[in-house]
Parts: sequence; structure tokens; C-alpha cells
Amino acid sequence: FAMEGLDDKLILNVGGMRHETYISTVRAFPGTRLYKLTEPPPPGSPAAQGPPVREFFFDRNPELFSYVLGYYRTRQLHCPNDVCRDVLEEELAYWGLAEAPLAPCCWLKLSGRETRTQDFLSWEACENAHLDERLLLNPMEGQGLRNAWKPWLWVLLDQPQSSLGAKCLSLISTLFAVCALVIFFQETEVQLDYFSANFTPMGHGAGVGGNQQQQQQQQNNGLVYRRAPHLLYLELLCALWFGTELFARAISCPDKVRFLCSPLNLADIFCLFPVLVELVVGDKAERQPRLSLTLGAIRSLYVLKLVRLLGFLEKSLALRVLVHTLHSSWKEVCAFLLIWVAEILFFGSLFLYGELLGISTPGQSELHFGDIFTCLWWTVITLTTVGYGDIYPLSAMGQLTAAVTATVGMCTGVLLVPVLLVRFQRYYAVALARQKLRPSGIL
Repeated sequence: FAMEGLDDKLILNVGGMRHETYISTVRAFPGTRLYKLTEPPPPGSPAAQGPPVREFFFDRNPELFSYVLGYYRTRQLHCPNDVCRDVLEEELAYWGLAEAPLAPCCWLKLSGRETRTQDFLSWEACENAHLDERLLLNPMEGQGLRNAWKPWLWVLLDQPQSSLGAKCLSLISTLFAVCALVIFFQETEVQLDYFSANFTPMGHGAGVGGNQQQQQQQQNNGLVYRRAPHLLYLELLCALWFGTELFARAISCPDKVRFLCSPLNLADIFCLFPVLVELVVGDKAERQPRLSLTLGAIRSLYVLKLVRLLGFLEKSLALRVLVHTLHSSWKEVCAFLLIWVAEILFFGSLFLYGELLGISTPGQSELHFGDIFTCLWWTVITLTTVGYGDIYPLSAMGQLTAAVTATVGMCTGVLLVPVLLVRFQRYYAVALARQKLRPSGIL
């Protein structure tokens, strides 16, 4: 241990590999394990009475020690390409270099692998949650003979890819959904013909008060909205099929609470109301156009029934990765929405006062908007670069505000897309790698 000069050499045998260096090199970082080798031993100890020790043995990783010794020589800590961050941190802690900073090149390299590890763990947790949900809704074994038919019925109705009969039943449900949509589209034609013949659209022709007076007069004259009776009966047939299928899925579902909380199941329940209401009300519905419009809006939920076609694509990896990407990016989406709302409020107010200042100048036309909410509407369509043209700036200040708003809208609109794209690519690469780890390729 007793070293006479800093230029003396020191031999370090690490895992059978001998490294030779100067004492001045290992004394670069005081308090570390190598630095303590050069300190004089306590007086009276056996090491102080013997000759100086020039060689030391450590049962450690010789490859990593080469990078540790390189840090003493160059003050730059690098690492091999195939090292694990945990192994490197453990090795640095052993040598007393736990606080040593990595070189930028290796820091980015390890950070990238750590990100991939986090992506793998995140995707693994998502798949486990998906598997737990499927197991929760899958038929449970060991049921009594009285309930033996429930697992069979649930698989038949909820898992179209399970058997040929399930596929046929799902195809029949899809045909009924398409039929309901065709009936819905036919009804919209009747509604459009009725309202275009009897009412003036808002913003064209007479004012709002004139429209209300005209509608009241036409209703008093006995004008009614007449729907073809055969459409109602065909829709009733579709509703009976939907109701029977919903009831069968409800009684055979293993988890009733999760079943009722599903958005698609709630949509199926609401789809039954329009035709039932019309049957109860009868001819009175023809004299209440607003009721017909409300029921028509509810009928638009028929479109969601086509989403059940995704049951055939349950094993689609890209779809599951897309859902996980959106779920894991909720913070970025919320931040983007907050920025968007702030821009709408700011530029809407700026547009309002810009136009007021411009119109207050002699020679300008009158106001073409009634309140601040109209200005906010203009801001939304300008930020999204849609530009309907129903509201447009007339003053120089308003035109300048419109130019800045459109530019900011284009810049803001592209902020979220790269985040989602990069994250989707990372998760998709992880999902493909995880899928290859399975012998059968089934997640």
C-alpha cells in the first residue's frame, strides 16, 4: 500500500485480466475504491510493515472495468453497446463512481434502450389488462347444469370468430343493422322534404322571429310530417331482433355490471327507444316535428352497431396498438386541448376588439356578428383552417388577426400528430417483438 511516487505503476487484476496504470491515474477521484488503494495503511498494521503491494485482484467484470479505468484516464465515462443500465449502475457503485455522468453519446444510447424497456412493460401491462378483461367476460368453468347453456350462448353471441355458427349469427345481426340504417336514411329523405317545403332555414330569408311565426302558422294550418307506415314496421322487426339479441347477451354475460357499463351495449339499449316511442305516441308524432327530429338523432346510434364487425378483427395487432397509444397519450392530448381552448379564447377576443376598432372608423360597414360566441366560432373554423366564410374580417386589424390565427392553427395542429405517430411506432415494434416470443404467435 505504501506508494512512494505518483509515477509508479499499479497492476489491477480484474476477473483474470491484468490492467497496468499509474498511481496518479487512480488518484483522479478521491474517495473511490481505486483511490483508497494508494492511501498509506494504518501504522502498526501488517500491511505497513511489509513491502508495498503493487498488484491487486478484484473478482469483477473485466470488460466493464476497462470503461471504468478509461473514466479515470479521460474523465469521460462510456459503456459498451450491449450493457444493461442496472448492471452498469451496480458496477459503478462498487467502484465508488455512482455519481459519474455518462458521456452524451452513451447516455442517449442507454436512454433509448430504457425507453424501449418502458414501452415493453407498458405494452405488457396493457395486454395483461386486456387478458384479464377477456377472462372476466369469458365463460366460467364449473357451473351447474342449470347454467350450462350460458357459457355456450355467450361465446356464440360475443365471440364471432369462435365458430361457424357464431360467424353466421354475427352476419345476420350485421344485415339487420344495415337494414335499420337504410330505413333511417329513407326517413331522413322524408324529413328533409317536409322541412324544406314548410320551413325557412335560419340565416336565409326571414329573421328568426319571422321563422317562428311562419312555423306556428303552418302548424295551425294542419301541416303534418307523414312517414311511410311500412318503414315503421320494418324498423320494428329490426328492433325486435336487436332486443332479443341484447336480452340473450345480458342473461348469459358472466359480469352484468361490466356489460351494462359498455358504451356499445348502452347504445343498443337506446336504439330500441325510437320505434317504441312512435308506437306508443301513434299519429300524434306526425304533428310534432321536433319529436321526430329527436328520435331521428337517436336513430343515428344504428351506425355504432356496425362496430361489432370488429369482433372479426379481434386479433388485429395494429388496432390494439392504436388503442393503447391513445390511452397512454392522454396527458399530451389534454395539454393539446388546453392549448387549443386558450387559443380560441385569446384570438376570439382579439378578433372581436379588432373588428370593433376598425368599424368605429368612419366609412366602415356595420357589425356582422352579434356576440362574443360568434367570434369564438369564427376562431374555431379559422384555427382548423376550414374557413366556411359565414363570418370574415372587414377591418385591417381583423384581417391581421385572421392571418395570425390561421398560422397558429396550422402550427398547433401538427404538434400532437408526431407524438402519437412516434409512440405508435414504438409500441407497434414492441408488440411485434412480443408476438414473436410466443411459440404460436397468439397474444
